[in-house]
Amino acid sequence: MKNLIDDALRSRLVNLRDSEFAAFAERTPRSAAWLSTAAELMPNGVPVSWMAGFWRHRPVVAVSGKGTQFTDLDENTYRDFNLADLSMAAGFAPEAIDRAVAAQSAKGNHFLLPTEDALDVARLLRERFGLPRWQFTLSASGANVDALRVARAFTKRTKVLVFGANYHGHIDEMMWSNGDPNALGMTARAGQDLVTVPFNDIGAVKAALSDDDIAAVLLEPTMTNCGLVMPQPAFHSALRELTRAHGSVLIVDETHTQFAVYGGGTREFSLTPDMVTGGKGIGGGVPVGVFGMSEPLSDYLAANLEGDFMTEPGVPTGGTVYGNALSMAAAKAGLSEVFTKKAHDRVDGLGQQLQNGLQALVDKSGLPFTIDRWGGRCQWRLTTDPPITGYDGYNSIDEDFCDARKGFYANRGIWDAIATSGPAVSFAATQEDVDAFLAVSDEFLAAIT
Repeated sequence: MKNLIDDALRSRLVNLRDSEFAAFAERTPRSAAWLSTAAELMPNGVPVSWMAGFWRHRPVVAVSGKGTQFTDLDENTYRDFNLADLSMAAGFAPEAIDRAVAAQSAKGNHFLLPTEDALDVARLLRERFGLPRWQFTLSASGANVDALRVARAFTKRTKVLVFGANYHGHIDEMMWSNGDPNALGMTARAGQDLVTVPFNDIGAVKAALSDDDIAAVLLEPTMTNCGLVMPQPAFHSALRELTRAHGSVLIVDETHTQFAVYGGGTREFSLTPDMVTGGKGIGGGVPVGVFGMSEPLSDYLAANLEGDFMTEPGVPTGGTVYGNALSMAAAKAGLSEVFTKKAHDRVDGLGQQLQNGLQALVDKSGLPFTIDRWGGRCQWRLTTDPPITGYDGYNSIDEDFCDARKGFYANRGIWDAIATSGPAVSFAATQEDVDAFLAVSDEFLAAIT
């Protein structure tokens, strides 16, 4: 797929990026000083490397946030369209979740025992995604680890099929693609049971499953970590038929997609997976991961319990603070009061306004770009055709374009998305937020044309 950025536009983007990054540095001296001090104690001055690696400019130090806006150490305020990579899809300090967390914290954060809220969370997830039984972790990465363990134990197989350019968490084997590591520090053994095929390529899936040695197929219903890649019309139905025919567990990772439309891709595309994984933002920033199972898988897990003094090995799914009371209270409030069907419909409407507004501005500028959308998430497409595979999606993302946009928007009070994840409307967003994003976008497009 051809990238639509020509040499003249690239030159303007690079010049704009450099000037905007310089202006951003001037606006954030207190954050710079704090990071310099913090670098003595933390690599790059940040507690998690992503906080520096996601941006080519220096990060800011966040102080407070409410609704769609947060403020940094220099008292700059930003309207957030990154949503902390969807972990803050509820917006900052959502009242319902804050209230539930405060009430539960006063009663106890964790007991290593069930609390009443866990049953309500499981019921809410069953209603949303259709699967009857649920378990809890602290992250979606943890949910994928446990889901794969259940699938491997149940099928007595080890191989896992994924789709190229996927992301399913910082799990060692998921840091591989097509037989090569995508990250440093990976053992050569990490990817030996991973099989990678292109998204939307049913022929490749059929060939990969033909030996009947794949324990699980793990995928997002719509790929989101490489731009926005939609499934072809018959892809999911054919995939479900093939996994059943070859005895492979179908795992749908809804970590990001659950915030695009109500019930995620599972409900949107009428999927019938064996397992669903997710978590992330449903607790409004309180760590939580979830995975749902069919009854056969759930019965198998229940019959193969891991614990002390067991004479036979069980399936190791768990962690000391998994399913803690605070996470369950936050998830219950998030699912029942924030991420409702009505709220999803409202966000979808705002997302459509954002898409239509951006496309009109792009057309006015004369640039040949397309704005794609799914629910409240939009995506700049810088190629002539919609992406079919994950690698097509990556080809539609341009680093110079993303960096210039990010710096320009930040200097005008908009915190734009990371390079792979287009602007997203949070559940706290209003028409005023969308209008503000469009106004800055109009300035940006004028600046680069």
